[in-house]
Amino acid sequence: MRVPTSRSNLPHLASSAVALPLLPIGTARASEKAGPLGVLDLWNGHPPGTTPQTFDGRPVISEAVPGAWWQAVLDDEPGLYSAYAEAARRLVDRGAFAISSGCGFTVRYQEVVAAAVKVPVSTGSLLLAPTVIRHLPPQTKLGVLTAHEKYVGSDLLGVLHDPAERARVVVDGISGSLLVKGELMCPTVELGTDEDTERHLTAAIHRLRAAHPDIGAFIFECSEFPRPAPKLRRMTGLPIYDHHTSRRLMLGAMMNDDV
Repeated sequence: MRVPTSRSNLPHLASSAVALPLLPIGTARASEKAGPLGVLDLWNGHPPGTTPQTFDGRPVISEAVPGAWWQAVLDDEPGLYSAYAEAARRLVDRGAFAISSGCGFTVRYQEVVAAAVKVPVSTGSLLLAPTVIRHLPPQTKLGVLTAHEKYVGSDLLGVLHDPAERARVVVDGISGSLLVKGELMCPTVELGTDEDTERHLTAAIHRLRAAHPDIGAFIFECSEFPRPAPKLRRMTGLPIYDHHTSRRLMLGAMMNDDV
């Protein structure tokens, strides 16, 4: 059964961006009994094991979601909702104590994944949009940089119910990059390089800032963007929230400082 993702049907995502889900009563605290971070990966036609084995020193396990080719996720194919929920359950069965994703567009499945398991879930940086926009002065804008700008619309940013807030979000992307061209192939082909991705991101930032000089922060949607993010923070002098930011927010809230 398809879970609708219209703007009016995403009220719970706002709370996900502001407050992380509480562990259910009877669940051991992560700081006492922490397992690996579970990652929901795209179905890209490659053998398993291509996901990094650690994140910030923590073990990572992954599940490729059957049928979740990148284009299928972008096109919001109905059968993927149950596939993502089932993959999340498999991760928990394997010991995952929290769940993230390998693609920023997985935020589309945030509600169904969070409902399917009893561990915290943070599927991508776009969940942070309601919080980040409230960090900024009301006269400023929030820039969203994405792998494919055509697909970031109200279905993914619908948590911003106030039209005035939604109008403050401006979007650009790198749809002409080698990274995107490779991801759209079946099976995917690793055409992209860090240099090409950084060049396209830099150009997109310049376009957005030229059109909207009042941008006060950026959110990077794609899970490939954290690598160039430090250099681009220095270049812009602005906060940049990325896929790793959302993971660290979830994990940091679960762990003691001395763990």
